Amino acid sequence: MTMKKFGIVHSEIIQDIELSLRAKGLYALLCTFADKDRSCYPKISTLSELSGVSRRTIERTMIELEQKKYVTRKGRIFIIA
Repeated sequence: MTMKKFGIVHSEIIQDIELSLRAKGLYALLCTFADKDRSCYPKISTLSELSGVSRRTIERTMIELEQKKYVTRKGRIFIIA
């Protein structure tokens, strides 16, 4: 049996009218990788493949999430708000 993964997504972020739908989707995808400390370290290429967009699109969307302080980076680690 395959273990099912899930992620906890804060409603404040999903309901933020200033955040693009793409950024909300990327945030939700990141949440599926997060550990109990809300940290994760997926590769940009993995996020790109799973979301069906280019690496550059992921990078631009990540900037949007970082500007809103919903995601911060420490090296390769993403910390999710």
